[in-house]
Amino acid sequence: MGVLILFLTIVLLPIFFREFRSSARLIVAYWFVIALHFGVAFADTLLFMHPAGETDSRFFHRDTVSLGQSGNFLFFTNEKLYQSVLGVLYWIFEPSLLLGSQLSILMFAISCVILIKILGLLELSRYKVSVILAFGALPSMVFFSSVTLRESYQVLFFMLATYFGLRMLIERNIRVWGIFMVVPALIMGMFHNGLMVFAVYLIALFMGWNIYSTSGWLVLRREYLLRVFVVLTLILSTIFLTKSQYAELGILSSIVNIDILEQMVVFQSRNSATVTRATYDTFLDSSSPFRIVYTSFVLYLNGLFAPFPWQVENVRDVVGSLEGILRMVLIGFSLKHLCRAHGVQFRLLLLMLILFFSMSFMWAMGTTNYGTAMRHNLVSWWILAITGTPLLMERLSRIGLEAALRRCMHFLRQAKKIY
Repeated sequence: MGVLILFLTIVLLPIFFREFRSSARLIVAYWFVIALHFGVAFADTLLFMHPAGETDSRFFHRDTVSLGQSGNFLFFTNEKLYQSVLGVLYWIFEPSLLLGSQLSILMFAISCVILIKILGLLELSRYKVSVILAFGALPSMVFFSSVTLRESYQVLFFMLATYFGLRMLIERNIRVWGIFMVVPALIMGMFHNGLMVFAVYLIALFMGWNIYSTSGWLVLRREYLLRVFVVLTLILSTIFLTKSQYAELGILSSIVNIDILEQMVVFQSRNSATVTRATYDTFLDSSSPFRIVYTSFVLYLNGLFAPFPWQVENVRDVVGSLEGILRMVLIGFSLKHLCRAHGVQFRLLLLMLILFFSMSFMWAMGTTNYGTAMRHNLVSWWILAITGTPLLMERLSRIGLEAALRRCMHFLRQAKKIY
């Protein structure tokens, strides 16, 4: 019963939103990417375990089954929150790997709706079909957001926080949209410790950003200061009262004694304890300022674009390498799009790209292999799909038109010679 309810909800979701009802092509594009996700979920459940389901996916499902049967839900941060959400679903209906996968697909489906709404805010709605295909049909998006993993949840709440933040800036209404921005940002942060730190950064960035030309880009008006203080207090309280990473220290001494670079090095060392073929050759080196900058830059390149063509050894590497090339292309078109924009749209696009580069940099500093990087890059992929796809499609359409015109001229010249 639960599988059928989620299936119908996902399939019929577009008819409840005006942006989809006004475009038959958009609904078809939505159903296409959803069909890809359903195909992976059914294959993973009934036929074979694909690479995305080999480790974490089965781990989450196995532990959540026992949690759902016991009913002892613990809504803490990180994987415990995800397992509790999934456990509630298993408790209401029955434990099922397909049911858990469909919940992830539902999160992805809602993300598609938010994606289209963000395009409307950025005045890019004419590209909504190509953007939703670029967002939803990316191979790693199809595989990783169709199984019992946290990525689709992280993407959704990141998009929600950004959507409400954009509405706050455009409508200049911090009292309403500011609150709506903070809530999903906090929920996003509760799925991962690193995302909680990013949530603080995201809220502060939106609170200080200005999209109108009456003053500078970064503005902290007096009426914002109290709200910023309250928001940051709430976030820090959530971090240190729900789950402190430094249990052997008191909360205040933990804040004082945290060395971010040292913790990043420790985190990477712990994650790289098992060296695999996909493990990077470079790790963060905090021995000197130059080494910090150099190793951070190399890690960032690896996080965004690895595996490189010379590292390809199997089909999964081919997919990862092609996605890295696509990210490189879309980053180029995104920057070109930014240069072509002006006024309010320029400042909104600049804000979007700052969010992308910040998010991808944060993940890169804590990632030790390109297999994990493929999953982490999904969280910010939708930003590139929005900012880079429009100009890419324009270029492709021009190339196609020019090629068609050349073929027509060649045909006319040949016909003239015959006659």
